[in-house]
Amino acid sequence: MSKEYTIYCDESISKGEYYSDFYGGCIIETKNISMVNDALSNIKESRHLNAELKWTKVTKNHLDKYKEFISEFFKYIFDGTIKFRIMFRQNAYEPVGLTTEQKANGYFLLYYQFIKHAFGLRFSNPDNVSVFLRTYFDELPENPEKKELFKNHIYAIQSLPEFEKANIKIRRRDIADINSERFKRKSST
Repeated sequence: MSKEYTIYCDESISKGEYYSDFYGGCIIETKNISMVNDALSNIKESRHLNAELKWTKVTKNHLDKYKEFISEFFKYIFDGTIKFRIMFRQNAYEPVGLTTEQKANGYFLLYYQFIKHAFGLRFSNPDNVSVFLRTYFDELPENPEKKELFKNHIYAIQSLPEFEKANIKIRRRDIADINSERFKRKSST
């Protein structure tokens, strides 16, 4: 017996006054994706919300439509179908002692830590069945070599002792970065 979960991730690396480097993600058992996607897509279509939904794009005319969509999304969080996590850095604490390489790769180093820790994966399998993990990152803003190196590090998480003990499995083909805006347009045609 096995289970499969999918993690959808997005990030914002903008530097705010107090907080920066936001990483967010949702984990959902893969068998539930169609049900959730259908419910959310129905709201988007019936309310004519055609573009990617972002709070920065909300207008007074669309606020109630956004609220309806978010309310539906939160129903799945409340019932445990979706688990939502956010990680960010508080600007009051500046990292010290970082190497030039660590500074240059900060984006990916933080993303790695987010995947490794945010969902409690190493504690999530009391039955010790095989748990397969898919990860979908919003399009990674780096060159192809850095993207592949990052994906290789995500793939290697399964080799950590705590992940082996939890029987977490990651197939290399199940680690992808996608342009969410283009993906939405393709899947709706």
